[in-house]
Amino acid sequence: MKKINGMKNGRSLAEDLGLIRRGLREFDRILPRQLAYVAGKSVLGVFCPYVAVIAMAGILGELTGGRSREKLLLYAGLSVLLTFFLTILKNILEARISVGYSDLFAAHEIHLTDKAYDLPYEMLESEEVRSLRDQVSGSISVSGAGMASLYWDMEAICSGLSTALTALLLCICYGARLSGGLLAGILVFAFGCAWISCRMTSRRWDVSYRVFEQGAAYQRYGDYYTMNYLPDENLGMDTRIFRQKQLVLEESRKRCYEPFARGKRKEMRADSLYGSVKLLCTGLCGLAVYGLTAAQTLQGRVPIGEILVLYSAVTSLIFSLSNIAETFTDLRNNNIHLIHYFAYMDLPAEKPDQAQQNGYGQMPLPMTAGELRQTAKSVQEIRFEHVSFSYPGSEEEVLRDISLTIHGGEKLAIVGVNGSGKTTLIKLLCRLYRPTRGRILLNGRDIQAYPQEDYWQLLSTVFQDFALFAFSLGANVAAAHGYDRQRAETALRRAGLGEKLAGLPRGLDQALFTDYEPDGTELSGGEAQKAAIARALYKNGPVLILDEPTAALDPYAEAAIYEMLFQRQEPVQQGRILISISHRLSTCRFCDRIAVLQQGRLVQVGTHRQLVGEESGAYRQLWQAQAEYYT
Repeated sequence: MKKINGMKNGRSLAEDLGLIRRGLREFDRILPRQLAYVAGKSVLGVFCPYVAVIAMAGILGELTGGRSREKLLLYAGLSVLLTFFLTILKNILEARISVGYSDLFAAHEIHLTDKAYDLPYEMLESEEVRSLRDQVSGSISVSGAGMASLYWDMEAICSGLSTALTALLLCICYGARLSGGLLAGILVFAFGCAWISCRMTSRRWDVSYRVFEQGAAYQRYGDYYTMNYLPDENLGMDTRIFRQKQLVLEESRKRCYEPFARGKRKEMRADSLYGSVKLLCTGLCGLAVYGLTAAQTLQGRVPIGEILVLYSAVTSLIFSLSNIAETFTDLRNNNIHLIHYFAYMDLPAEKPDQAQQNGYGQMPLPMTAGELRQTAKSVQEIRFEHVSFSYPGSEEEVLRDISLTIHGGEKLAIVGVNGSGKTTLIKLLCRLYRPTRGRILLNGRDIQAYPQEDYWQLLSTVFQDFALFAFSLGANVAAAHGYDRQRAETALRRAGLGEKLAGLPRGLDQALFTDYEPDGTELSGGEAQKAAIARALYKNGPVLILDEPTAALDPYAEAAIYEMLFQRQEPVQQGRILISISHRLSTCRFCDRIAVLQQGRLVQVGTHRQLVGEESGAYRQLWQAQAEYYT
């Protein structure tokens, strides 16, 4: 890994240490107390083996010296008891660590998901933000980097430091009888070997890091195509009819697996080379211990048991220092993943309980509790005032100077070709986007003045892309576990799922899909869309927004839905504003007015009769383009 003037990957040692400290604090938020368990287990893991080594040294000393039966029993008894209790404590900590480790990946993703929910919606659609989220998720799920690597590395660091300090203490204690500067010579030689070993280990870890950086992405893409794309039942028709299997496998092998395999071979060669140097240093150091102390042992100055402890301590010191160097190198390399993680977590979150700046750069006065209660009862007017919108980072306006008033109880259709800005306009109304210029008023107040959660309570929506979950049908409709069952049944019947509900063995309690329950029911595309409509009807907000609500329905079901929503005077639509987007212009005849968008501009507003009578108008052209295939 490239180093310049003590820097690694363009970061100083102080910067890397700061990142590691912040990462540890963040890890403790994700999994509280886990690092304490890891540290405790690491220390115990060091002491347990030395209990037996020290006891053996005492026993050997007695066997070659005084041969006291009492001391022999004492050494043996203490060794057994201490090992027993330390092992029990270590096993308890290992069990807690194991549970924590099994929770780590899920807790990490939940942490990221909580952050995603707090982000402004327009950020979720940003390619840069999505890519950053993929980097953070992929680093831990594919390679165990990021927070996972921090977890494992801290265990290795704690273990290495405990081993090194214990080994150094034993060297000093059990080398005290050595004459002259013999102990100092052994320690200098040991630290020299350890330094060489550390350098080799650090280089080997840098090779591993480069392999990961260059190959893990390819591995991830290859796994997606071969493990997800090919077996996917929804894509199975294309893969079979177009005979895509061989193409996908060959491309995955050539572009993904072979480059990664070359990198892994390079990593294994480096591991073999640097590992051999490490073993050679350890062997030379052990040979030096025996060679330098042999004469004094034969002369009876130093018991043989103490020499065994000294040899064990010196070799442990070399291995522990090498492991610390290896782990610290990995920690510094891992910081790039922590940088990505914190870049994502530091993205500005929305403040749903506060007013937001509008498109004029103004901060509207917040709503009072009384104003919120009054608005929740009825919406008298929605007004767009010179609203324009550009996506973050882009200067191109996808909506330009939109001015439109929608009155209480009105049914409005919004039409236009693909890309004209219909869905963008709806997302602005839903406060998923914020106007670049202009503002949107509800009952005369800027919608940015409403606390976000309170504002969303006013809206019932059916988007083109909706989600149903593998929960009960009732929970999907009510978006909650505790709900009004009669109200949910009514919503399902109005949406055209009455017969489906009656045929379900457990009614509202029937699970959707078979993800969690083998007897879950599968919904067709049309039935799923009806369930989404039922969810909007159940919420019964004063503003009902439908974005292509019947795209998956057959003509009979579509006619029934539109008759219920637009023609019957049912409570679901009385006094409510209803906004509909549809490419099927026949549905526009049910609406009071039609707004026509073209290239981000509002070019026409009027009734169906008025607009179809304007010969050069955009609406008439759209109407005739569809009508000619039915006549």
